[in-house]
Amino acid sequence: MQSESGLLRWLNVPLVYNAFSAVVGANALRRRLIQNHVRAKPGDKVIDIGCGSALALQWLPGVQYLGLDINSDCIAFARRTHGARGTFVVGDVRSLRADSRFRDADIVMALGVLHHLDDREAGDCIQFAHDALKPNGRFVCHEACWIPNQGSVSKYIMGSDRGRNIRTEQQYRDLAGKVFSKIEARVDTKPMRIPYVTIVLECEK
Repeated sequence: MQSESGLLRWLNVPLVYNAFSAVVGANALRRRLIQNHVRAKPGDKVIDIGCGSALALQWLPGVQYLGLDINSDCIAFARRTHGARGTFVVGDVRSLRADSRFRDADIVMALGVLHHLDDREAGDCIQFAHDALKPNGRFVCHEACWIPNQGSVSKYIMGSDRGRNIRTEQQYRDLAGKVFSKIEARVDTKPMRIPYVTIVLECEK
């Protein structure tokens, strides 16, 4: 679940979202995530859950890329921008569960997705990732994260996020642990230009 009120609604527009991401430092953060945690190699099959306009393709090598998103405008933008560099599909993890294209992946990533989902929806997302992976494949997710003694400014900013299901490190671990047995997590208290806290989880099948 997410808030769509006021100015937050404009973040559903691909060009606005991309510009906002650049201003707050989210694009630089995404690049670091892809380089340091996704670590895709040329030829890997990569599935991007909640791909938006497929910004991740800027920093991925020559991979077999499949992006899915419920926002048809974002998918249309991705198709216009990236063309044959990937396959871009409108849908979610439920509607695409039986789609054979989303199988045998080396890496599944979901960057900024789970905090928009309640526990049941997030569980479906994580299960989708597990089912889509090859043995020893990895699921990488990156989310806003609450921490003890969090500063008031970051609390306010994160509380204004469109996503209404920000969790603690342990809560993210508990969700992922229902599906994956190998989980590594890292919390970053200064990921962007604005006060914010994030967590990245790497889960191996």
